[in-house]
Amino acid sequence: MRKKAYFSLLAFLCLLSACGGNGGKTETVLQERRIPELIAAVPSDALAVLCYDRCAEGLALYDSTSVLHQLDLSAFKNTPMALSLCYNGSLVPVLALDAGRTEAVDSASAVNGLLGQAAALRLKAEYIRPDLEAKRRGIVIITPSNAQLTAVRRHLTEYTSILDAPLFRQALAAAASDQFIIFRNSGAARLAPKGWMASFFTRRDLTGFLQTFADWTVLTPDADGFTVTPVSGISDSYFNNLMEALPPADVKFGTVLPDTVRLAMALSVTQPEARAVFERYQDASTQLTRYRQRLDDLKKASGKDPLLWEKELDIREVALVHFNGGAVSMVRPARAVQDREPGENPWQGFIPALYGSAFALADDSATASFGGWHIYGSEAAVRAFVEAPRSEEPASKWPGKGCRFVFRNNDKTLAWDKKGIKLTWNSNQ
Repeated sequence: MRKKAYFSLLAFLCLLSACGGNGGKTETVLQERRIPELIAAVPSDALAVLCYDRCAEGLALYDSTSVLHQLDLSAFKNTPMALSLCYNGSLVPVLALDAGRTEAVDSASAVNGLLGQAAALRLKAEYIRPDLEAKRRGIVIITPSNAQLTAVRRHLTEYTSILDAPLFRQALAAAASDQFIIFRNSGAARLAPKGWMASFFTRRDLTGFLQTFADWTVLTPDADGFTVTPVSGISDSYFNNLMEALPPADVKFGTVLPDTVRLAMALSVTQPEARAVFERYQDASTQLTRYRQRLDDLKKASGKDPLLWEKELDIREVALVHFNGGAVSMVRPARAVQDREPGENPWQGFIPALYGSAFALADDSATASFGGWHIYGSEAAVRAFVEAPRSEEPASKWPGKGCRFVFRNNDKTLAWDKKGIKLTWNSNQ
């Protein structure tokens, strides 16, 4: 949540999945661990919530352009905090601070000073007295919106919060820590900034998929990044519920990537399990008829059934790469193919029809073979990819062994392997 940072994470989840953590086990875990006290100040309709033990660490993750960063919070730097993002005509932050754990000797003076700062910045702020019945210390609430301050007051008075939102308790249990970031997937269209990932994907595709990918997406900090856990209901319309059944395999696209990659993602596909999973998802999403019609149209146009093409090649991996020379999609067959110069692509449209619109290109009229892969794109992009400079050991920079999915954009890498989903920042892998 530095400007656009964690919102970009949502894009990484488009073809990613993992065990949602729902069911009896997460309920048991929830009962065994303490619910963060400040969750009481997060409205039930919040689209995201960030909880940290130290305000200085948590607020540093939020949009650096926010007016909240103009507050002097030195007396509260080690105070527990909860930052929620709510929608009230626009995205509105609500900061809740534990007023009973300030750095100041006189906590009352520290609270009054903070309320004065907020007033000077035209923020709405209030000190909420301790609640003995709820076993809750005093809380300072700060937000730019009077309507959101009123909503927090109402929730506290009625003892309701985001804990009452469907499956949020399971999401909280999946965090397995008092420090976390949790996104509500149905709010993806409102959480995403304008122009988000527009150079690579359409906004409609990204937000539309994310809204049905899971109910909640949970980030839990660890030593060098975040563990990511989607949480959802049991329906096959949630893509993560299907993909978790697929066995991990090796992702090898790092062996052929150019040095100038802007965005790259690869998905391992094991047949026939992968095809069955994709078709179950299409069926549960009421898209199966459209999916089959698209395949029929491509068969008539090319003279080749895309499903037969997939089977004959025995495709093990599909990838998308944006680099300085353009954009290409790629497939790796089970048996390596000999290098071949760029030529006309007779299978235009096959890859997005089989593996999703995330792999679609504006132009896939050309194809070549390189490094054991079939490469597709415009003639200029395919040629540029084949001729691009590469480091001596390109694969060493990319996670790949036992992976289901790998995604990198600039300094952010998301990898899903046997241990789960991991987001790393400033990766030097």
